[in-house]
Amino acid sequence: MRRGTTAVTDPGRRTGPGRPAEEPQTRRGLSRLGLITVLLGVFLPMTDFFIVNVALPTIDRDLHASSGMLQLVVAGYTIAYAVLLVVGGRLGDAFGRRRLFLAGMAGFTLASLACGIAPTAAILVAVRAVQGATAAMMVPQVLSTIQAKTEGPERARALGMFGACGGVATVTGQLVGGLLVSANIAGTGWRPIFLVNV
Repeated sequence: MRRGTTAVTDPGRRTGPGRPAEEPQTRRGLSRLGLITVLLGVFLPMTDFFIVNVALPTIDRDLHASSGMLQLVVAGYTIAYAVLLVVGGRLGDAFGRRRLFLAGMAGFTLASLACGIAPTAAILVAVRAVQGATAAMMVPQVLSTIQAKTEGPERARALGMFGACGGVATVTGQLVGGLLVSANIAGTGWRPIFLVNV
């Protein structure tokens, strides 16, 4: 009987001294800002896929890339993302969703910077593959976080917004990509389509 009482109070001790035993049950929920933050982890990688398609002719003129290289600019990102997506989910389970999300976001930002300053088509293809790999670290954590931190109507709304990100990213990527390339900011041509992520 006494051992049973001790087992009930153990969760309270694991949360730290002076904290109530009920705290683990009250940690659910995702703030509006938190939801927007994790949804950016879906929106940015998907936007980046579509935004580059608009800039391919300009990349060709600037870097004198062959048609094969231009295809690799798109395919390198897509293949790395698709191949490593499941791995990213497993790493999130092993090392923590938050840690993998932040690492993926940091890596994606640095890879975007490297894409924006790439001096040759070959380097652009390589860093696009890195960009796809870091996106694969980040995206699986989004749905996992929504599932873990929300429930009921809140989860339904969050999943609806998650689904809507795909359509919005498709339109935004092509629209923003076209505007940035047309603007030719400071003579940089296609480079702002990647630097905007930074």
